[in-house]
Amino acid sequence: MNVLFLCTGNSCRSILAEATFNHLAPAGWKAMSAGSRPTGQIHPRSLALLARLGISAAEYHSKSWNDLPTPPDTR
Repeated sequence: MNVLFLCTGNSCRSILAEATFNHLAPAGWKAMSAGSRPTGQIHPRSLALLARLGISAAEYHSKSWNDLPTPPDTR
């Protein structure tokens, strides 16, 4: 199951949702996030929060919804 979190800048809330979801999700579930006007960077406070929670941010970056590699599932 592919889940999509959207916001404007894709630098804070949607990145946190994506990373937290992927950290906690069962096998076969994958979250992505994107923004309508991505900032191009993850907010430093988001990075700090993920680090405090023990969630690696290495694979995450701010991106446009036009650049998504896989469409989300709809049901």
